[in-house]
Amino acid sequence: MADNKRIAKNTLFLYFRMILIMGVTLYTSRVVLDKLGITDYGLYSVVGGVVGMLSFLNGTLSIGTSRFLTYELGAGNNDCLQRTFSTAFYTHLILSAIILLVMETGGMWFLYNELVIPPDRLTACVWVFQLSILTTVIAITQVPYTAVIMAHEHMNIYAYVSIFEAVAKLLVCYLLAVADFDKLIFYAALVAVVQLLVAFYYRFYCSRHFTESRLKLLFDKDILRSLMSFSGWNIMANVTEMLKLQGIIVLLNMFFAPAIIAAQALANQVSAAMMQFVNNFRTAINPQIIKLYAAGDKEGSKRLTLSTTVYCFDLILMLGLPAIMVMDWLLNLWLVEVPEYAVIFTQYIIVRNIMGTFSTAFYIPMMAANRIKSNSVAAVYLGIGEFVLLYILLKLGFGVMWVQYLSLLLAFSFSFIVKPYILYKEIDYTLKELLICYWACAKVLLLSLAFSIPAGIYLSDDLAGSILKIIVVGSCVLLSSYLFLDKVAKQKLLHFVKEKFNKR
Repeated sequence: MADNKRIAKNTLFLYFRMILIMGVTLYTSRVVLDKLGITDYGLYSVVGGVVGMLSFLNGTLSIGTSRFLTYELGAGNNDCLQRTFSTAFYTHLILSAIILLVMETGGMWFLYNELVIPPDRLTACVWVFQLSILTTVIAITQVPYTAVIMAHEHMNIYAYVSIFEAVAKLLVCYLLAVADFDKLIFYAALVAVVQLLVAFYYRFYCSRHFTESRLKLLFDKDILRSLMSFSGWNIMANVTEMLKLQGIIVLLNMFFAPAIIAAQALANQVSAAMMQFVNNFRTAINPQIIKLYAAGDKEGSKRLTLSTTVYCFDLILMLGLPAIMVMDWLLNLWLVEVPEYAVIFTQYIIVRNIMGTFSTAFYIPMMAANRIKSNSVAAVYLGIGEFVLLYILLKLGFGVMWVQYLSLLLAFSFSFIVKPYILYKEIDYTLKELLICYWACAKVLLLSLAFSIPAGIYLSDDLAGSILKIIVVGSCVLLSSYLFLDKVAKQKLLHFVKEKFNKR
């Protein structure tokens, strides 16, 4: 059975972390954009995006490493746990050396010859590029340590580290405001220092609390083969994500002005902040799904996957729908200067995130079962195909909105065709179970839209009207979600509320 108390506890820790980071990030982003200016902000995003073209391996390998460590914990195999950690660390160390070599050769060539950079900002961009490489190398070797924290479900440590990150980001903003030399270089250096300090603390914590994270001269070829086989397919799957984020930024640099790049970067940032609400819940749930599968309770793992998919959809809808309605007001409230296209880009990306809830949730049981090959093959064809098609369209003179149109099409394909097909064919999910999950989400969406659209049309766009829209639309989603909850979930929720009320 799923450990509901641990899930609830970890979710609370992760939400505390998310609220703190999101609040600080929204404030610091406003200050950074104002102090750097739209041009330098766009350059920082695109230069970092070049490194991101390879650093996506970091997130990909983290998923693979976390999966194997979590699986061994669920199976109770401590000896294999130690071997898995040591093998994963040395593998990431080798990978970081390869990425360093590639970025210092091919990456530097791309920076000088392909990116559109004003001549007077080239030196600053080279410094940003080098600092981005440094933080990427550290992040890659950090993967096994963050993975072991996730596997043990010590989510409280993320909340504690977030306090340091929040203070550090505020200090960065202050120093950026008073600095009298190149702000772009200075900002990149400060960000690198913060990331290095966080990485070293995670290593210290792991070595003190988890015996398997104390490095030994162990390198198991069989574990490496399994890890690389899984991560190899996972890398292919995450090519889509990499092209969707960093690849798009690079394409925009090749065809449009820096203001468009800044708009896309800001839209991605708003999207990431909003997705933290769902990702924190998923982070608390995912180890339980994998451990249930590893312990042989496949039906329990399946039930937890499908029920939490509905909850995640309701949660992102409750955040996303009001934000879409008042996005113009929100961005003008947040930023000193709102780049052109920032509003419409953000709205489209939020729609994509709502749709992508299913894609994200349905990937976890594939990880648990180690059946990700089909998904990865689809990612190669659809993800690279989208990137190439977008390049051709932009080369032919099509408008920048095609970036968002194709992104929505890709999200639809994975959420409603690729992932459910794989669950049905390869992991014993029935068509009925999947349709029930989709229908549960569709009912909430349709009822919410029925009441929200009139509110969006008839309420004004000023301060009072925008706040009222947020309240009305958010309440519509919340009530719709509760109305369609299953009977057991409603009883648990009502019991929880009554218990808290009686304590007062």
